[in-house]
Amino acid sequence: MGDFRIEVNGVGAHGCQREVKSGEVKKEDCGNAGCPDCLARAFVKKLKDGGNSIQSATLMHWPQNGPQIVDDLQTGKRTGSF
Repeated sequence: MGDFRIEVNGVGAHGCQREVKSGEVKKEDCGNAGCPDCLARAFVKKLKDGGNSIQSATLMHWPQNGPQIVDDLQTGKRTGSF
């Protein structure tokens, strides 16, 4: 068993559920097939379902210059607010 890291820096589409506040949990899926938030959560779930152990999986919104908003892709919990 080995370590691996997957890193993706994306630009483009807006994600969903901007109304979720810090400490709250995002819903499962917004239904938009192109939503980067939902696609990222589905990818992490697929890795786990494939037998991989996930130490951490986060989605950071505007990592370069925006407010610090981070979604835990395993629990759905958000830190920070839009």
